[in-house]
Amino acid sequence: MNKLTIGWMYPDILNLHGERGSVQALARTAERLGLEAQVVRVADFDDEIPFDRLDLLLFLPGELKTLAVIREALRPQEARLRQYVEDGGTVVAIGTSGLIFGREILRLDGSKVEGFGLLDLTAKEREYVWGDDLHVCLRENRQELIGSQVQMADVETSMPLGRTLYGRGNKGDGAEGARYRNLIYTNCLGPLFVKNPWFAEELVKNLVLRHLGLKPGTADELAQASFDTTLRFLNSKKKP
Repeated sequence: MNKLTIGWMYPDILNLHGERGSVQALARTAERLGLEAQVVRVADFDDEIPFDRLDLLLFLPGELKTLAVIREALRPQEARLRQYVEDGGTVVAIGTSGLIFGREILRLDGSKVEGFGLLDLTAKEREYVWGDDLHVCLRENRQELIGSQVQMADVETSMPLGRTLYGRGNKGDGAEGARYRNLIYTNCLGPLFVKNPWFAEELVKNLVLRHLGLKPGTADELAQASFDTTLRFLNSKKKP
């Protein structure tokens, strides 16, 4: 059986908003598509990341104050991380964790956290946290995502992942997330892959299964019904 290997990055501190469920959902999607799913926890800051055997790296949300620590922890492996992305490796960063892949994060106390610069993105910490539903249309395939958002920083980028149909997104200007090659950053929580199983399927199919030549399955009917119900609720709300 072919195997999908997921690198679960720093789970002890990147663990907000119930996004641990995305790890299980992604593994279940892989298994439904005929793959053996293996989750590798990269837990300690001095752990060497096994880039050569990971099909994707998954960064879940964490507090803004943890991002500087993670940035420093990754610095010794920065060259390999950059090469992984440039070679088409898949990285999914949900919520705040995506900010470390941008140029810089500006904190309220005047300090700055330098990012990797893989995304043309600048983040500025908000004085107040923003929370609401989020409905997004992706730029590349016009697929839609639904979920919620807990925004700790306003984001400016020239390479958005998509546009908002409802919700604030990056900073209320219609842009949502960012993408470079197979490096994907989104504000959409839910957990992301639980609320959007078709997105998990597309990720596995297009970014992992493509080179294996396997035929993907289809999204669960109950999951589609859940999406339709949530979408009807969002359409009934007043625009913020």
